[in-house]
Amino acid sequence: MMELGRIEGGVETPMRDGVLLRGDLWRPASPAPAVVFRTPYGRRQVSSDTLQPQHCLAGGFAALLQDTRGRFDSDGEWQAIMWEQEAEDTYDTVEWVAAQPWCNGEVFLAGTSYLGMVAWLGAALRPPHLRGIAPAMTTGATDDLRDTCGALRLDHLVGWLAYMAADWLGRQGPNADPAPAAKVASLIHDPERAMRRLPLADMPELDLPGFPISIGDLLEGRIRALPDWDLAAVEVPSLSVTGWYDVYAGATIRGHLRMRRLRPDLRHELIVGPWAHTGALTHLQGEVNFGVAASAAAARLPARHLEFFGRCLDGPGESEPVLYFLMGADVWRTAGQWPPADAAGHALYLTGPAVPGETPGRLTAVPDTASPAARDDYIHDPADPMPSRGGRVLHLGRLTPGPLDLSRTAMRSDVLLYLGDVLAEDLDVVGQVRLRLAFATDAADADVMARLVNHLPDGRLLPVCEGVVRLSHRDGPGTPVPRGEPIRVDVDLGHTAQRFKAGHRIGLMLSSSNFPHYDRNQGDGRPSTQSVHYGTSVLILGKEAES
Repeated sequence: MMELGRIEGGVETPMRDGVLLRGDLWRPASPAPAVVFRTPYGRRQVSSDTLQPQHCLAGGFAALLQDTRGRFDSDGEWQAIMWEQEAEDTYDTVEWVAAQPWCNGEVFLAGTSYLGMVAWLGAALRPPHLRGIAPAMTTGATDDLRDTCGALRLDHLVGWLAYMAADWLGRQGPNADPAPAAKVASLIHDPERAMRRLPLADMPELDLPGFPISIGDLLEGRIRALPDWDLAAVEVPSLSVTGWYDVYAGATIRGHLRMRRLRPDLRHELIVGPWAHTGALTHLQGEVNFGVAASAAAARLPARHLEFFGRCLDGPGESEPVLYFLMGADVWRTAGQWPPADAAGHALYLTGPAVPGETPGRLTAVPDTASPAARDDYIHDPADPMPSRGGRVLHLGRLTPGPLDLSRTAMRSDVLLYLGDVLAEDLDVVGQVRLRLAFATDAADADVMARLVNHLPDGRLLPVCEGVVRLSHRDGPGTPVPRGEPIRVDVDLGHTAQRFKAGHRIGLMLSSSNFPHYDRNQGDGRPSTQSVHYGTSVLILGKEAES
């Protein structure tokens, strides 16, 4: 019987400064191309459905799954934020792998979230033997600032810190002080209580002697929670993977578009499923079953990675570079570009009156020009923010991502809802979604939270995509906010592919909070009046995209 391969544990990879990083090697019986995964979360705990080492081995590739510097079995000093070091270590690992007798000299980088970010970082240093990268669900510092526009992903940040603190404490040994462990346990058990305290930087649950991350440093920008990389320096093909409910969906898609623009001579592919930012990419998301074909396994996602690597080595072939899941129709579609060339754009204008929590306004194909000064008001109270529910959130804390019914949320007195007519036939929204809003506040600052929703015949409101703008950051930090004067606010709700079926209605939900997914904008520290001026406010659905 032919030997498929073997697994070797504790394989040592020397870095340029002599530090040894350790990993598990999955290698075929003869020299083969190799895929490198680098993780700070424990190489034997990686469980992403995108691609795993066993898939590589079964497909004829070697795979090295490595603990990053100072983590688990790897030597060196771990620092919470060490992006330059990660880039160099990734470069060194690629070149070391290429020189091994079990590798044929051709290396790829792959992985989800942090693993994907270090793939981008390493690729930007141009390792000579790197042939392609497959980063999934990634963002950089600049992209994340664009997506959050001044708001802070509070639950995301605190949840990640709690996870890292628990891991750090767990490796202190049996004689560790139990008091810090009790602090972190209380944070994990009830994260919202800690996030409601002000100021946020004084969170005692994360005041841990010796813990190398300070929440104050992160909140005040003294250290970078996310890296940036130079896409123009990446000179290899890329496969970008994300999900419509991934917190980094917009950034991942923009990265793909930029690579196509910067290096049109290379193969750049994109896969988008109906998934959230989780390891398990199943057909069950939120409260919706998208059909068994929607799962990563049914979509052959690991095999598609290996096929992409094959195209990097053997030529691009004739397959179309974009694969996306059309929600509502619940089918996979292919395209030669994103957005697809045959996708149509639509525009719906906001028309009132809308009564917060009671009567929805309308979304109409024609603007209301009869009363240009008309407006809809709602009261935002930072002490009673709209609770986060579903959508593009991270699940490290207590939030649940994906399509969850928002009909009860829409009944709050700080939420405006606008609905289109009942659709007589199916309508596909494919591409980018944007909102041009005339908005005013009587506070020193305010947030605009916008959500495209699908209104079902049974009354449910399921989130499709979303965006946020903090007024004081709409044109960069420190942008003036004129009290009581309507200003134009452009909200990027990201990308989607959603079929609104006949009998459904297209909806838009507006509020000034989404807590604890985002931090609360305190404004003046009291309830404030927000105003949506319709007539010129328009929701632009699909097609057009920025690169």
